[in-house]
Amino acid sequence: MLRPDQIVTGARLSARDPGYCAASLDCGVLMLPESTAEVSTICSHANAAGIGLVPHGGLTGLVEGTASHPGQVAISIERMARVLRIDPDQRIAVVEAGTVLQDVIDAAADHGLMPGLDIPSRGSARIGGLLSTNAGGIRVLRYGMARQNVLGLEAVLANGEVLDAMNCLQKNNAGFDLKHLFIGAEGTLGIITRAVIALVPRPRETRVALVAAERFEDLAKLLGAARSRFDSQLLSFEVMWPEYYRHTTAQAGFGLLPLAADHPIYAILETGHWHPEPGDCPLTEFLGGAFEEGQIIDATVAQNEAQRSAIWRAREDGDSIEGHFGACIDYDIGMELSAMPAYVARLRARIAHTAPEHPPFFYGHIGDGNLHVTFGLPPERLAARALFDDAVYGSLDGVGATTVSAEHGIGEEKRAVLPLSRDATYLSVMAQLKACLDPKGIMNPGKVFPR
Repeated sequence: MLRPDQIVTGARLSARDPGYCAASLDCGVLMLPESTAEVSTICSHANAAGIGLVPHGGLTGLVEGTASHPGQVAISIERMARVLRIDPDQRIAVVEAGTVLQDVIDAAADHGLMPGLDIPSRGSARIGGLLSTNAGGIRVLRYGMARQNVLGLEAVLANGEVLDAMNCLQKNNAGFDLKHLFIGAEGTLGIITRAVIALVPRPRETRVALVAAERFEDLAKLLGAARSRFDSQLLSFEVMWPEYYRHTTAQAGFGLLPLAADHPIYAILETGHWHPEPGDCPLTEFLGGAFEEGQIIDATVAQNEAQRSAIWRAREDGDSIEGHFGACIDYDIGMELSAMPAYVARLRARIAHTAPEHPPFFYGHIGDGNLHVTFGLPPERLAARALFDDAVYGSLDGVGATTVSAEHGIGEEKRAVLPLSRDATYLSVMAQLKACLDPKGIMNPGKVFPR
């Protein structure tokens, strides 16, 4: 049984931050289990009563994946937040699902290690939520999505049974690898309670550069050249179109611009260096060659932590769009690099015709084909979301291989457009898995699947 302080209602609930999803607390009841056994008990009783459970992590998701409704119960893993073990020899971290990513980063740093997974909301995002959404972030180019960074996990099923898939071994082919069912399932198949996270050597130093180019195609060539030159040392390759760069760097207190704000397009390159390298900075040398070949027209390499932070702030401070306009709508589509310039041009033209007062902001992880599109608008315009959905997803027609969600997930927000990325057979198999593991449909109702 839970203690009274583990059941939050009324004024105590109203005082809590709903995170990026305004409807996170609309159910009116939040439970705060402190152990896997308590999560199991909650699931067992909820399943027997047919009560929907909405898992909450750090509430940093962007697709209404934590939205709750009257008659349901939200269940937060925030009190299950211990780093249970760091094993530097096996390079793993065993953690509870409520552990904040930054805490894993800090614990691993004491051993010269780090998780490969990194996202801007590292200070609030929790491991369970990151795995449930198969989070991506700024270092997917080097280390892959969340799925590639997990060896094992523990999950509580709808009926309260605990699935122990806490594998700590690099090689384990003993039957199905069931952890993958829960990574990216957004809490619709079970609640992740513990995980084994793979760790990687922390670079001795990182080098960060901001470059500008005349065309997106030039940056695509620069990416290929950087991969050839740096191989596994290339940690990140991020792109910002000029409207986004001008907005994030124009905020009060930003300081000196790393590069002028009148260039056609920008990219951030980050390289990791594990051993001392003789001679000049290899990133500076590489960019000098790119300048001579006409791939870039301007560049700066951070010389200290303040300059490094300024460059990354220009890329990571997308929340400033909502702060400036009052609200925003975010999309995280994916496509092949060769298709991006035409897609951006097509969407710009479409919005110029249908909503010229709300031009899009473009940025993204082009090293892995992930394009973010954000519209800043006053809150009263959110009711017109369908107009922006039609423009963003309608502009994907004829693009080729695409996805409506490169890293954010589906939640409630993208459920209607999921068939644009998955065919009928694929969706049927998903539904069969849902029916098998959650026959009463209590796990995160309405997310990914219709309620």
